[in-house]
Amino acid sequence: MPSRIGLFGGCFNPVHRGHIAVASAALAHLGLDKVVFIPSGHPPLKGNSGLLDGEARLALLERALADEPRMEASPIEIRRSGPSFTVDTVRALVAEAPAGTEWVFLLGSDCLHRLPGWKGIDELHRMLRFAVVQRAGAERPLGDARLLSLPCDAGAVSSTLVRERLARGDAVDDLVPPAVAAYLAASGHYRTPIASLS
Repeated sequence: MPSRIGLFGGCFNPVHRGHIAVASAALAHLGLDKVVFIPSGHPPLKGNSGLLDGEARLALLERALADEPRMEASPIEIRRSGPSFTVDTVRALVAEAPAGTEWVFLLGSDCLHRLPGWKGIDELHRMLRFAVVQRAGAERPLGDARLLSLPCDAGAVSSTLVRERLARGDAVDDLVPPAVAAYLAASGHYRTPIASLS
């Protein structure tokens, strides 16, 4: 039987419990076999201001997902030179996967308005389905039959909140997985104020 794989792209600057909640909801509601987290290398729409080094963000993700057998992190964009465009990433993944693999890209509702402007968006629609993360109980019609709705209540946690707390020297144990909290405490990442980038 062909695999059904979720792709979860983002800066993950840093990864937090809300990200894990989204992936868990996708596994439960979309019939996925696994979710692959893809930290961006050089995000063309956000730039690199305040963005932790890619290998460090990847290391945080690997720690966060160590006890999640159906979740993994991919270095594909971190180790690619130049801007990270989703269409290039998906092309590469499709080329390497067994024939018949189905792909679902997890997309935050806050990014939905930018989707038509993505590079290669028509090709992306041919290669995969987009699942739009919507807060449970507050789903709204998406207006596009090609889009799936993913109900998920990930709480109010954000990467910005994590970074702000760390910059003040406050604990983040309630916002990130334990292994991530330990790594951040030991590394000193985000101890100085940096620009807002979720």
